[in-house]
Amino acid sequence: MTQATLRRTTGTALRAVDDVSFTIERGETLGLVGESGCGKSTLGRMLLRLIEPTSGKVYFDGAEITALGARPLRDMRRKMQIIFQDPFGSLDPRLTVEEIVTEPLAIHEELGKPILRQHAAELMGAVGLDVSILARYPHEFSGGQRQRIGIARALALRPHFIVADEAVQRPRR
Repeated sequence: MTQATLRRTTGTALRAVDDVSFTIERGETLGLVGESGCGKSTLGRMLLRLIEPTSGKVYFDGAEITALGARPLRDMRRKMQIIFQDPFGSLDPRLTVEEIVTEPLAIHEELGKPILRQHAAELMGAVGLDVSILARYPHEFSGGQRQRIGIARALALRPHFIVADEAVQRPRR
């Protein structure tokens, strides 16, 4: 179960997220809808503690993640992942697709190269991309393909909770 109660105040007038409270049970999906700039992305990042709330609490699997220290938070983050809104900005241009999607596994698990490659190939299949792209770099792909790479990276650790910050790329007009 994920629970969030957050209040965020910056300066004296701007409140990016204020008085939000909800619970998401395992297996449920919550869609947060609002106008541009209303705090949807800020809320998603606070849920994962990528940014710190100025007040309030976030609970994940019974633990208050807003109170966790660095090591316990790192361990908790393997269960929580994010698909970033900007697929190009969230992918390291110096890394190949294989390195990008296996990086979470390399950080959290001790796996050899052959197993990492196998996981990378499986992730490509899961997001509808061909395994032949693993040696290529982010700039070689369309926005939609980069978004799928970001989704594959988020799925790599088989998280219990995913924040999808606008995971579908909007067409440019």
